[in-house]
Amino acid sequence: MALVAFLALGSTGCEVTDLQPQDAISETLAFNTPDRIALAVTGVYNAAQSGYYDALNGTALGTRGYPFGSAATALGDVRGEDVVDMAGFFGIVGLNNITPSSPNVVNMWNNLYSTINQANVVIEGVRKAATAGTITAANAAIYEGEMRFLRALSYHELLLNFARPYNDNNGSNPGVPYRDFPVNTIESLEKARALDRSSVSVVYDKMLEDLDYAETNLPGTRGGSLKVTRATKGAAIALKQRLRIHQSKWAEAKAEGDKLVTGTTTFTAPAANGGYSLQGSPDAAAPGRTTVTSENIFSIENSADDNATTNGSLASVFGSAAATPVGVGGRGLEAISPNLFNASFIPCNDRRRTTLMQQNAGAYYSFKYKDAATYSDFAPLIRYAEVILNQAEAEANIGGANSVRALALLNAVRGRAVDAADLYVGLTGDALIQAILNERRIELIAEGFRWDDIHRLSVGPSVRFSPRPGGGIPRKLDSSQAIAANYNCTTRPAINGSVADIPYTDYRFLWPIPASEIANNPGLKGKNNPGY
Repeated sequence: MALVAFLALGSTGCEVTDLQPQDAISETLAFNTPDRIALAVTGVYNAAQSGYYDALNGTALGTRGYPFGSAATALGDVRGEDVVDMAGFFGIVGLNNITPSSPNVVNMWNNLYSTINQANVVIEGVRKAATAGTITAANAAIYEGEMRFLRALSYHELLLNFARPYNDNNGSNPGVPYRDFPVNTIESLEKARALDRSSVSVVYDKMLEDLDYAETNLPGTRGGSLKVTRATKGAAIALKQRLRIHQSKWAEAKAEGDKLVTGTTTFTAPAANGGYSLQGSPDAAAPGRTTVTSENIFSIENSADDNATTNGSLASVFGSAAATPVGVGGRGLEAISPNLFNASFIPCNDRRRTTLMQQNAGAYYSFKYKDAATYSDFAPLIRYAEVILNQAEAEANIGGANSVRALALLNAVRGRAVDAADLYVGLTGDALIQAILNERRIELIAEGFRWDDIHRLSVGPSVRFSPRPGGGIPRKLDSSQAIAANYNCTTRPAINGSVADIPYTDYRFLWPIPASEIANNPGLKGKNNPGY
């Protein structure tokens, strides 16, 4: 702004300097034609795919898949015990050595709020465009529904990393600052700087309000890859179901799931809500690259031309370093932990083990992502398998007659990967719930869900299912323990992890709000998570 004022003052009697960038459209012009509005909407998906990574050490900014391109996936798994950090690439997070200036913390926070702010800018812009007659009210409502879906997705990611679970004091703990207005003027900047942390419950209420709007206004389906790379009615419903699971509001979770899950043994979603169904085999559910299946509900789009680069590619992070066809030529940064590989709830012939895991140099790696050359794998954020397992968990917790359907839902996911003899029979109560939680670990490995479950199971009634007794982060293995001798589904060796566990009461269970945010926002002075 100072530069603009200086140039304006110096322009008297001279040729006026054109300050309009050649590769950008000003906000005042971005919403004055339908085509530009469509581009502005696409830009928010781009922000969700690949924000900037600042290493905080004087190097240039880079693209690293923050917040959802790969960072939420990779960091979500490495915070748990089911993968092993093989090269120290995620050492700060994996070893629980986070500080308020750690790049992972700073970049996740900054890029999530950047996505939120861009969504808020577009919401304001499309509302004005509809009032001006530039686009129809119906199209404006669809665009706003997409933005509110992305805003809810972003706020939930913030709560998972920077706030206590909802079940701790029923959401009364500090959450994160909630901004539903664009920060694009000096006045709105000052308004944002003055905001305190909203409570966890307030942020949940806002997210659910956004998703109700999205469900009402988004289309039931779209054509081609847009079916999964743009928000739909089914995606909004599925995200609401996920939020209700995190609240342990089982009846509400079931009610959302009922909109997407019909049937008694074979389950599908109504055509009006996406028509989703499970693929017939694990490898068909994870074909990799840009393939869209009936199981994909919402994914972050990547392509050879637009991706999170080698350090943010899912195939680079999770894929074996061996060349094809033995591996995918990835970096092999996160291996499957022997503790998960050897778990008693995974049969030796489980096809998720035999078709979706690859061995290289002793360790096993995920084979869900295939393109480590041009980094085109879509990042799956919501799959129908998760919806089915969420529904099973909700119904198992409700109990009674619902337990029968919960078991059928569990076996629908498990049944495509195991022999009939390995299906579950007669489970009820806590045994059924534990089996569902175990199945999530197998089915959703390398998709970033492990931290979600550790977070929500660490307190409240579900703490009895926490992987660490009393709640918290369980012990983990390090790279020296991810060796061939420790992977054996027959003898199933028990291995004591060398990375210490973290109790739920330990301050390191949560990430700190970045120091830069605390320093710049008066509303957050003295409001960081305790211990930092």
